[in-house]
Amino acid sequence: MSINEIKTTVFGFMGTQPARLGQPGATPVCSFRLGSTPAYYDASAGVWKRKSTTWLTVKAFRTLAVNALACLHKGDPVIVSGSLVTEEWTSDGQSHNSLVLVADGIGHDLARGQDTFTKIQSGAGPIDEGAAGPDPWTTPLTSSPPETASASSASSASSAAERTSVEASNVG
Repeated sequence: MSINEIKTTVFGFMGTQPARLGQPGATPVCSFRLGSTPAYYDASAGVWKRKSTTWLTVKAFRTLAVNALACLHKGDPVIVSGSLVTEEWTSDGQSHNSLVLVADGIGHDLARGQDTFTKIQSGAGPIDEGAAGPDPWTTPLTSSPPETASASSASSASSAAERTSVEASNVG
């Protein structure tokens, strides 16, 4: 970590499907939009009230990018931890900037649903720029069996129904 680096954790929902950035053979990078809408309980009215949604662009690199592309979907509740940075660029002679959350870690928000974890085998090696071997964008990572043994079709259908229910209740 560098001096004066802003580290933060954001809870929110995936506003877009993760998109692959860069070219094959380069460091894997993905990006998605994350929306976070704070809410508070108005005791006098007896209802929950929502504030304005804050939108951030999230970028992930290397193995985190590959795993995010494989596991995350638009509408998923997630927790993202990382560094807030300002990206600056010039377009048509004008300067622009945007706030970006460079992710150190991303996970599903288990307060809003269930997930199954699949551990990457330790022999898979790190994914990095200039690494020898197959292109990580086109070669799936080798994984071990899930830590839990609850992979029945009934629980899968139930999980899909619960996920759809959660997504529907959080839209709008």
